[in-house]
Amino acid sequence: MAFAVRLGVITYDAPHLKTEQVVLGLLARGYRFDLWAIPFQARPARQTLIQHRPAMDDAPHPEALAQHYALAFDRVADSRHLPTGYDVLLIAGAGLLPAEVVTKVRTINCHPGLAPAVRGLDAFKWAIYDGQPLGVTLHQVDVEVDRGMPLALLRTPVFPDDSLERLARRHYQAEIGLLVDFERWSSRPMAPDATLTGRPARLRMPLAIEREVLERFDAYKANHAIS
Repeated sequence: MAFAVRLGVITYDAPHLKTEQVVLGLLARGYRFDLWAIPFQARPARQTLIQHRPAMDDAPHPEALAQHYALAFDRVADSRHLPTGYDVLLIAGAGLLPAEVVTKVRTINCHPGLAPAVRGLDAFKWAIYDGQPLGVTLHQVDVEVDRGMPLALLRTPVFPDDSLERLARRHYQAEIGLLVDFERWSSRPMAPDATLTGRPARLRMPLAIEREVLERFDAYKANHAIS
């Protein structure tokens, strides 16, 4: 099935697993699209106790994906120079995008937390720490972190025998699935979920708090697991 939407996909100019999965998912659904790469700045190495996402660098470079699947590929030196001549820009990998992009073209992201209750980085871990439901949010990007108009909320099921690793994998897979299915939801924005109280965006979780997440996980499952 072919789609008429003019679609651009934003990614990093570096090997990126999520980009590979998004590209394959969109191709499987019949989309043709362009890939736009922005500079990638690796974060300093740091110790973590919870690996809540797979290793993102275990993937081909987006340019290699584009060559193999005959997709247009280009790179920009600054995200302010991303093109705006699309119906939709879909984010496979990017940091905060500038207003001159997101105010000119509909830009869609899938955040790995239920916004606005869980915003910012390490959303999976912060949700467990705060006792919030797990889930992902497909939303239209604006200039605020994870506060753009919600298009879909998908709660991640928690099972009584889940390990953190198994739950994190299910949660990540839901993020990819909702993102590549963006057009199903983008024409009918949803009303905000009144049960989700807005909170400030969070930064990376400190190691000491990760230890508390591990300690709280069994209690979290008892409160949130499907019976």
